[in-house]
Amino acid sequence: MAPEPAPLDAASRRWRLSTGVDKNALYLLAGGVAMLGIFALMRALGNPADSPGRSINLATALALFAVVPFVVAIYRAARDGFVELRATDLYLRVGFLVDTAIPYADIDLVGGPIARPRSSYGVSPSYRRREFSLGRLEKAVEVSLRQRVRMGTPWLFPLLRVDRVWLGVAEPEQLIAELRQRMHEAQA
Repeated sequence: MAPEPAPLDAASRRWRLSTGVDKNALYLLAGGVAMLGIFALMRALGNPADSPGRSINLATALALFAVVPFVVAIYRAARDGFVELRATDLYLRVGFLVDTAIPYADIDLVGGPIARPRSSYGVSPSYRRREFSLGRLEKAVEVSLRQRVRMGTPWLFPLLRVDRVWLGVAEPEQLIAELRQRMHEAQA
């Protein structure tokens, strides 16, 4: 069961990001990595105790088992991502991957809905184009910024500063209308 979202104040409105995260994909990916870890562990135990092969395979197995919780954490973060219009800013949250608030005064343009290439789990940074895509982008909301904004958490995307954010939500027209209204109110 998905966790309940935090209560909203009267000035807030929230949209869930359309990530397209599938439990079967999680099971296949995490299970596949775990199976590789088991095979590496079996190979390690099949080598003599003092051989380099045992140490190398044991280290490989431990590294693979350490990746499984990270895969599960990324899945859960992408599944629970949302966009929230608060009283003074646009708040983007995708678990430990993205936690950013953009004041309405820093938003230059809101466009869309625009068809964009799909990202696999709903979080796709582009350092070259200086943009960040959140959610599946069949109908994306384009948010252009007046100045570069730091996106993502400091330890995961330490150098990412973006000029544009693409948001994939189920009701993009409604998000666009409300975001434009809030921008207009912030400029007035």
